Amino acid sequence: MTVWTGDVVGGGTDSNIFMTLYGTNGSTEEVQLDKKKARFEREQNDTFIMEILDIGPFTKMRIRIDGLGSRPEWFLERILLKNMNTGDLTMFYYGDWLSQRKGKKTLVCEMCAVIDGEEMMEWTSYTVSVKTSDILGAGTDANVFIIIFGENGDSGTLALKQSANWNKFERNSTDTFNFSNMLSLGHLCKLRVWHDNKGIFPGWHLSYVDVKDNSRDETFRFQCDCWLSKNEGDRQTVRDFACANNEIHDELEETTYEIIIETGNGGETRENVWLILEGRKNRSKEFLVENSSRQRAFRKGTTDIFEFDSVYLGDIASLCVGHLAREDRFIPKRELVWHVKTITITEMEYGNVYFFNCDCLIPLKRKRKYFKVFEVTKTTESFASKVQSLVLVKYEVIVTTGYEPGAGTDANVFVTIFGANGDTGKRELKQKMRNLFERGSTDRFFLETLELGELRKQ
Repeated sequence: MTVWTGDVVGGGTDSNIFMTLYGTNGSTEEVQLDKKKARFEREQNDTFIMEILDIGPFTKMRIRIDGLGSRPEWFLERILLKNMNTGDLTMFYYGDWLSQRKGKKTLVCEMCAVIDGEEMMEWTSYTVSVKTSDILGAGTDANVFIIIFGENGDSGTLALKQSANWNKFERNSTDTFNFSNMLSLGHLCKLRVWHDNKGIFPGWHLSYVDVKDNSRDETFRFQCDCWLSKNEGDRQTVRDFACANNEIHDELEETTYEIIIETGNGGETRENVWLILEGRKNRSKEFLVENSSRQRAFRKGTTDIFEFDSVYLGDIASLCVGHLAREDRFIPKRELVWHVKTITITEMEYGNVYFFNCDCLIPLKRKRKYFKVFEVTKTTESFASKVQSLVLVKYEVIVTTGYEPGAGTDANVFVTIFGANGDTGKRELKQKMRNLFERGSTDRFFLETLELGELRKQ
């Protein structure tokens, strides 16, 4: 990793610098860049060796500084990443200040990945419309913030500052905020909303939030209908909401499946092939591929693509494959076999892909009672499918304080829980009228958030 600091007066910095990388297969945790040996000085390039998880081709990078130190500003020119195993190069261009006073007056920037001169993401603008509920005391004087999550990562923290309304977030009002020149998040799935609990009346009852992607001309609704308050409801001031656009698939609804069949070199066929898909919810009808002299399929070393409609099957677990003689053809006495190498099935509605590594010789038969069964080898779950699991659940957090002398604390305690579907954000562990975290005590808390999937750390 090579970082270029710009050739401008005061371009170097003493601030702490943090980086988050995003790729097609996820993102890294925020990493602090080591600042020893007088790094990040004016007109200087600094090189680091870093190990990160394989998150696929890079899509964007987020750089943040903390604005501390005797030189709290930084002019970032560009950053180059080189994969030491493959030699692949990815460039990120910025060419502006990270500063509260200069340039864009921000301490955070996002840069699009550029590979072979091509930007890996599109740019867009977002319009955020916030509806405060029409109930007593619904309005807030607090400062409100959001993070938007989508298939291309997250937006970072966005402060809802400038509305057309002079007095924001009043009862039964709608406030609109515009965010321009942002990297597109693609299809949106989740919204995190919180406030700083400041002001005379900080409690807030939020009705809904609409986020419009102006480039796609598509609006995503996040239905809220709850309090963000330390005195109302469950006293949480941070909440995650799933996108209401993501409707659950009706298991009786029909969908289309694309089937890609690769024939190996061990034997081709002029005969018919049939398949039945076994899903977690349903079993498909028979799909018959009729071979003919005009449209030959299943030649050696070739790949054939078919589509067929079926009831929605859920996750596909296995499939049955048969090699069936055509009614108009004579079967010789010697055994004829067809070499099926791989079968790939894509559910077209959500894009889930199921791989079957068959590599099997299937003999030709006159009857359907002869067939081979293959178990799914690998599954690639699409983003659209993953968002279906984003339902609201409650997590119980049990904290046991040790028996060591002085083990208890009067400090405010916070927790962030990480899972396969994301994290909870920073949540305070608190209960009204209770002395928490005393020596030898056990305290229980409930956090309501969107389903995190398999828990990874906290």
